[in-house]
Amino acid sequence: MTPEGQKFVQSLRGGLGPGQHFPDKVDSWEDFDIYSRCITRGLVSSMLPTLYNFGNQILQGPGYVVIRNEMIHENRVISLDGRPHVGSNIRTYMGDSRGHWEGNTLVVETTNFNDRTGAGGGFFSDAAKLTEHFTRVAQDELSYDVTINDPKTWTKPWTVHMPYRLDPGYVVYEYACHEGNYMMSSALEAARQLEKEGKDTRVDRGDGGGPPPRTPQ
Repeated sequence: MTPEGQKFVQSLRGGLGPGQHFPDKVDSWEDFDIYSRCITRGLVSSMLPTLYNFGNQILQGPGYVVIRNEMIHENRVISLDGRPHVGSNIRTYMGDSRGHWEGNTLVVETTNFNDRTGAGGGFFSDAAKLTEHFTRVAQDELSYDVTINDPKTWTKPWTVHMPYRLDPGYVVYEYACHEGNYMMSSALEAARQLEKEGKDTRVDRGDGGGPPPRTPQ
């Protein structure tokens, strides 16, 4: 990461980079990351497996491809007609995707990210561009590569490769994410109770980010 990219992570409330879900303290709902708050996993994470509910469905229609991510229910509608990206003043969690074909490979370029999602411990800046390559290498296998190019956050572009396997029997169900709502209120209530008892409310993440584990009584 660049010094600018590192500084941005450290400036955020809780100092959490993407994929780091447990803040040092729980003074507010803003101390939790957007994944814990059931907002989004962001573009790169949404394409990669996690603990559960990590199915991806790809739909094709005339002039469009839709990528449906099961966890946190993202749906990207990607036009293939050569239209330009939206204006630079429009920025979203998942960015703005445009696709085209290079032989049998679908190439998707995504820009216009806000600064609340990212990958590899860093957040995307307004200069970020992600380039995805989808290539069907067998009847039941898809090769996926995404190259992350953000000179404000990383010193050079880097690529993630992920092989996908087709599972004809897999069903994508609604991902309602209510457990995140329960977690939020429970964590805040517990922190306030610990404060009343004069105890440390920082979270032990096992990496020096909080107090040492309590000795069982």
